[in-house]
Amino acid sequence: MNLESELRDVLRRVDPPPGFAQRVWSRLSVGSAPAESRRYVPRALAAAALISIAVGGWGVHETLRARSELLTAMRIASQKVAHVQQEVNRR
Repeated sequence: MNLESELRDVLRRVDPPPGFAQRVWSRLSVGSAPAESRRYVPRALAAAALISIAVGGWGVHETLRARSELLTAMRIASQKVAHVQQEVNRR
């Protein structure tokens, strides 16, 4: 069998069974979540907040480290330029 025809068969449109949309909407309605799943919401929010703080802190740390490295590189370059200027002025 040809790959294109296999893909066409697998990806062909199939209509959902009758009542599918109604079942989905009924599950999405407010208050339909089981009590067990609602119990984990505060924990999930706390975990998301901690992860956000950790990632944000890591980003600040990396930014400060990069700034420090840039300042060191600029100081070294400045010293080299000053040395070259002294050598040029001597001649």
